[in-house]
Amino acid sequence: MTIIAVTNPDQRLGAHLLAVVRAQDALILAPRRVPRTAVQMRARLVRMADDACPLCGRWSCTGSDCPPSAAVPAVTPLAAPATASGGGQCSYCGQWFPDWNGGVCGVCSSTGRS
Repeated sequence: MTIIAVTNPDQRLGAHLLAVVRAQDALILAPRRVPRTAVQMRARLVRMADDACPLCGRWSCTGSDCPPSAAVPAVTPLAAPATASGGGQCSYCGQWFPDWNGGVCGVCSSTGRS
């Protein structure tokens, strides 16, 4: 660590912190080092541009067709409780209760939420 002759306490603290950060950064391996400047960030983006798509893993992904429709499983809707069996939903908290006709549940009404 280098010592910089600075008289202002704020500048001394800044110089000390800069020296500590640079010393710690030097200990980190280059591939694991976080880019701190715009030049380093741009260089990292250029290197990543030649990589496969992180979502679908294809090299020819354009982004508009990612992921390919053949790779996406069919979406199944969540099954809502059947109201024909007497189940109902609290109109305040949204909780479903079996064998209930709806309205405001006991918890919501006892805590004054109704």
